[in-house]
Amino acid sequence: IFERIAHPVKFESLEEALASLKNGEVDAVVLLNETLNETNYIDVYIPKEDVKAVKVIPALRKILMDYQDTLRAYKGIPILRVKAYDLSGKPIDVPEGISIQFRFMYTALIPLIVILTAIILGVYVIDILYEERCLEVLLCCVRLRDVVLAKILAVTFVSAVLTATWLLGLIANGVSINVPLTVLSSYTTYILSVSIAMMVFRFSRNREEAQLVYSLIFIPLILSFLTFDPSPLSLVVKSALSIFDFAIIAFLTIDLLLLFLAVRLAEFAMSKNL
Repeated sequence: IFERIAHPVKFESLEEALASLKNGEVDAVVLLNETLNETNYIDVYIPKEDVKAVKVIPALRKILMDYQDTLRAYKGIPILRVKAYDLSGKPIDVPEGISIQFRFMYTALIPLIVILTAIILGVYVIDILYEERCLEVLLCCVRLRDVVLAKILAVTFVSAVLTATWLLGLIANGVSINVPLTVLSSYTTYILSVSIAMMVFRFSRNREEAQLVYSLIFIPLILSFLTFDPSPLSLVVKSALSIFDFAIIAFLTIDLLLLFLAVRLAEFAMSKNL
């Protein structure tokens, strides 16, 4: 019965099967001695890599659930079917095992991408603000504020492209994501990171001190966003699911005000060093 449902690759020994699993030739190993009259005991071996295991578990769960239902039908055991409905009474199709993949992809992996990009962005902003080798030459043609804004726009554009690239990589692996809306919502976190970095730059004595203070402020702050809704990170999760929340407008407005203040502070600090 299991062969008819799963169409597995057979091995002569468990050692041979585990070697194929380790080499990536198979996605999982199932060990069982099928019997229709007694209890069947199944041993399952899956990859150690978390990302690969998350992809394997839902498919393997579906196969084992189908196998269980087939055995129950053969033995005359009633099969319990649970249906889900929304508040209007409309049936909801909830695939088996989808919650595992949903929780990992949307509530862990995508926010983590945004968090890492925001931290890298803030540290890099501090680096370029302390980089003054060409500043005097540039000030012959443009204002200091324009130089600061140009640096900020350059790094935030690279961050948006990097985020979109990572999200497209997830899409290539079968994850459904609204990339434009997710990139837009991630800007609420990126602008906040840039603003904090420039404020820290204003009140720090050197690059190392600025990066340390920035990390001590921004990392606890961004992690706290995981605990309440709405927050910049919850907006990222909703956007990935194609859910538009008007809180994006509020957060972007607040971030732009902070950015305006931060630019003035950074401009003042750079003018003092000229």
